[in-house]
Amino acid sequence: MKNKMQKFADKYFIRANEILKADNLNPWVNMQVFVRKGPGKVAGIEEAIDIITNNSNIAEVGGRIYAKTDGGVYKPKETLMNIIAPVQEIMELETVYLGVIAAAMTRQNDNKELDLKAIQRNVEQVVELAGNRPVLYFGARHWHYNMDQAITKAAFDGGVKDCSTDNGGETVGKKGMGTIPHGSENIYAYKFGKERAVVEATKAFDKYMDPAIPRIALVDYNNKEITDTVETAKALEGRLFGGRTDTCGENLAENAKDGDRKYWEGKGVTVESVRALREGLDNAGYQDVKIIISSGFSNPEKVKAFNEGEKMYKMRLYDAIGAGFLDGIRTSTADIVAVGETADQVDFNYGVQQQNIFHKVGRPPRFNPTLERFL
Repeated sequence: MKNKMQKFADKYFIRANEILKADNLNPWVNMQVFVRKGPGKVAGIEEAIDIITNNSNIAEVGGRIYAKTDGGVYKPKETLMNIIAPVQEIMELETVYLGVIAAAMTRQNDNKELDLKAIQRNVEQVVELAGNRPVLYFGARHWHYNMDQAITKAAFDGGVKDCSTDNGGETVGKKGMGTIPHGSENIYAYKFGKERAVVEATKAFDKYMDPAIPRIALVDYNNKEITDTVETAKALEGRLFGGRTDTCGENLAENAKDGDRKYWEGKGVTVESVRALREGLDNAGYQDVKIIISSGFSNPEKVKAFNEGEKMYKMRLYDAIGAGFLDGIRTSTADIVAVGETADQVDFNYGVQQQNIFHKVGRPPRFNPTLERFL
């Protein structure tokens, strides 16, 4: 069954699937979906399920979908859906079904639509603060795909250099860009062990992808941002262009300061965490490896803090920014939380074993027995 939604997918999911196919890796996974902002009424789930079933072979191969029903009530971070399928069936669909849920949840609960002019102004602020460093639009997953081109056009009008989807790139004659998602790192964690996830996923990208594509490792999977970036740089022997740090709000990054100075200390991607990463790379002899920051950088105040940090420490902290620019909505998130050889091995309703639990640090399984089975 052809994925008719591929042009709306973040490019790193498309590339991840190409790599998994080339490496003959297609284990079963449990994809866990939640919305951080709440409580509220559930919306968009039925459309999301239709997208998954109509653009994959999930039904034919015996996949399963458990979910809350539209109109029901949900709590913040409550698991709204578990998708049980071979990873190649669903890898490319994440952008689209997450955007559908986010838009529907926001409209249902906040009676809110997007303001394209406001998005453009927001982009302009961040682009100005970034100076000569590229700003990339990564927000396709944050709203319904039928608005992707309009939002991406606003982002380009605001000054972004690139976007993540081919559909959005069409507005300015470009292709989508992107490298490695956490989802593929989960599969390489399953194959090689969690400690090798970042290195092996990046090695696979380097092996199978066009050499013209920059090798950028996603380095926060293990919450060992410095260790994994250095190890990946060693493994790629000079071919690593950079590391993208996307440390989630649940985690204190490696060697970061645990304090309450906003944007500087504490959990997530902070000035001090990126300073530690830059120093770690420099001390290991990898001064040429770039740092790409994402997670919360559509907020100009956060970018200002990083610029202030550069002045204070007299060092360049970041080389590019990836941001969504759709703040204030009910963003939905998906994480692989289990990997195995059969559907039962990753289905919590059938008793997942510890050896099948695989997830990025900070996003463990949250079993929700109230979900109904849709497939």
